[in-house]
Amino acid sequence: MRIPGALIPYRFRRVSLEIVVALCLAFLAWLYTRSRDQEILDQVPIPVQIQLATTFASNFDLETGGTGRVAVSFAGPPSRIRELRRKLQRGLVQVSLKINVPDELQNEASFRDAVHVAANDVPVPPGVMAVVADESAVIPYTVRRIVERHLPVRLDYAGESRITQVKVDPPTVVVRGPKDILDRLWSISTQPYFLPSSPDEGAGNTLIRGQTSVISELEGRPLQTTPKTVAFSFKVRPRQKTYELTGVPVHFLCPSNFPWRAGFSSDQSGKVNLRVQGPASEELPPVTAFIDLTGATFKRGRNLEPVRLQLPREFQLTQDSPPLVGFTLEAIEAAAEETRAEP
Repeated sequence: MRIPGALIPYRFRRVSLEIVVALCLAFLAWLYTRSRDQEILDQVPIPVQIQLATTFASNFDLETGGTGRVAVSFAGPPSRIRELRRKLQRGLVQVSLKINVPDELQNEASFRDAVHVAANDVPVPPGVMAVVADESAVIPYTVRRIVERHLPVRLDYAGESRITQVKVDPPTVVVRGPKDILDRLWSISTQPYFLPSSPDEGAGNTLIRGQTSVISELEGRPLQTTPKTVAFSFKVRPRQKTYELTGVPVHFLCPSNFPWRAGFSSDQSGKVNLRVQGPASEELPPVTAFIDLTGATFKRGRNLEPVRLQLPREFQLTQDSPPLVGFTLEAIEAAAEETRAEP
């Protein structure tokens, strides 16, 4: 059957429209199939390693803030995503960034800045797209300038016993670390030292010798010391004890040719009570109490003077002040006449 000439353009337009519709449906089908071939990993934490450039690594110290991780989402073909999963399980996917110290900041003690992690900083297999979450893409850091200082060493003794005569050899070390930290130090301490065993504290001062390391970290930042260890020595003081001494007799210290005769009246015992502290022992310490009549001007009759004490070595008086003692002075001639007058 012949098609009239008037219907040919209409038929051609209809066929063309069918072809266009068919192509659109085919394209949509391809997109759908393609989307079914894509796999997604969402919000995977990826570690970020920030380092100073080699030129600045020996003269500056880097401290990073935050968690040191960024959240990254991945999309790609299943085969590539499987490859990515294996790398993630083995810890092979991480961001590595190097930073420089600007010329205008190289003389500063410290400064703060931040780096922005971009998608192209994340190493992924070909065909995989990475998207970095904006809220975790910024990582702050602090850069500190490294300097050297000569600092005296202080032994950090952590025991309970009292120690004295502490000596450290060498007395000073060279410390290398952040300038803003070393500028605040007057000395550097050793690692805490504990006595391996309790000394015999009742046997007097015990000499202890040994070696210990100087601290290698302060305020969370590493320090380098030369040398790293020091020798030390100290004495352990004996355990202290408080003694209550009652009825200690009081004596008189008189100069030669002293014109007075010293004594106690009937209402005075000539004894004092004392409280002293010293090395622990089962025996009471020998203490001598006396009134010094050699360095002052005295009068006849009743006098009042503080008691002087002669204490053993390493003992001391713990009460507020020595007690005052009353005593009498009589002329030697008068005292002799009174003695002769007695029946």
